[in-house]
Amino acid sequence: MKNQMNKQHDWMNLSASIAVIIGIVFLGLEIRQNTEMMKSQTRDSISEKQMMFSEWVATEVDLAEVIAKASSGQELSPTEAVQHGYFLAGVWREWENSYYQYQQGLFDREEFVPRMHRWEEMMRNPYVSNSWVATRMNYSPNFRTVVDNILEINALAGQ
Repeated sequence: MKNQMNKQHDWMNLSASIAVIIGIVFLGLEIRQNTEMMKSQTRDSISEKQMMFSEWVATEVDLAEVIAKASSGQELSPTEAVQHGYFLAGVWREWENSYYQYQQGLFDREEFVPRMHRWEEMMRNPYVSNSWVATRMNYSPNFRTVVDNILEINALAGQ
């Protein structure tokens, strides 16, 4: 009888262990699925913000003219400089968010690296780089380091 109880006890322990293992596997699958969903939502959110900026430039003629003037190196009026500065602040906040999402593993490297190339290109513009220098303390230290490095790279390349 004691032998039979030991066998039952062993079977119960084995069954409980198998149930725990199955539960852990199921939990792992759920976490993976949730992570993929978060990546998808992050990508969608960042794309939505980029489209919003594109829509502003496409539909706000005054803003488009200011960006065109700044891009071609023309002098901006004080009002235009303010408008351009606020536009850049929004752009940089979106960049900062993208960088944060990338650091958290919610934005893939293959998606992020081309974005960095666009940042490098944009930071070559003197209006943009000067505005960054004047306002860089408004952003997180890690993000500041990334953009500051872009400016150093551009300076070394003579751009």
